[in-house]
This record gives sequence, structure tokens and C-alpha cells, in this order.
Amino acid sequence: MSSKRKCVKWGPSGLLVKLEDDALTIEGGFNVEVRPRGVVFEQVKSYRVASDERKKYIYVEHEELKPADAVNCSEELDLGKYVISSVDLGFEEYVTVTTPGESLIDYLVLTRRISCIVVSRKREPYFDLTQGTLAIYLV
Repeated sequence: MSSKRKCVKWGPSGLLVKLEDDALTIEGGFNVEVRPRGVVFEQVKSYRVASDERKKYIYVEHEELKPADAVNCSEELDLGKYVISSVDLGFEEYVTVTTPGESLIDYLVLTRRISCIVVSRKREPYFDLTQGTLAIYLV
């Protein structure tokens, strides 16, 4: 798969996005790496897990996600395996990452300071927080 960088609209410019093999990397002042069985966040402050009858929600509080110096960014990127969409509500922006069918992650929602990973309730998350980098593994 191509490792060429693209960008999705965020603020006045965009977030850089790179897909290499099965790893999707989103760059916005720090990196978020999405893989079929986990996610790695840099510059994490805290995390917690909530659930309902069908889903688990992993909330990650992180440093502010900032736009990169990028031009001609799209509101939606279809990278084949992943689809990245940005929405600006005026008072808040967010990016939704839709994952491929073989992924253990349903989807992610990234906002400026708190992001959410949505998974099936039957999935068990394991966490490794080291020096501000949080690796989340799903089984």
C-alpha cells in the first residue's frame, strides 16, 4: 500500500494522514497510529473505559490535536481500508476514522483533546502507558 501522505481538513489546514501496509497514522502535533488490533496515542494525559449493552468506549484524553501546514485538504479521504471524515460544527471539530471489516475496532472519533475508540463489548482492551504514549491492544 502506498505510504504517500494525504491530508484531511482540520481547522485552517488539515491533519496529515499516511497509510502504510495495515497501519494508518494521523499526524496533528503528535501521532495516532491505528492498526487492526490496536491504537497508539502519543501525548496522553489519561484514559478510561465505558460500556453499554453492545459497545465499549475507550476515551483517551491527550494534548491538543493541532493542524499541520497542509493545503488542499479533503473533508473525506477514502484510503480503501480506512475512510477518514472531518466535520466542523462551528463550536467543535472532529474526525471519524472508519476501519476495515477485519479490524477489531469499529471506528474512532478524534476531537481536539479527547478521542473515543469504539469496539464490540466482547473485545477486551489491554493498556500500556509509558512516558505519555498509550498503546491499546484488543483481543
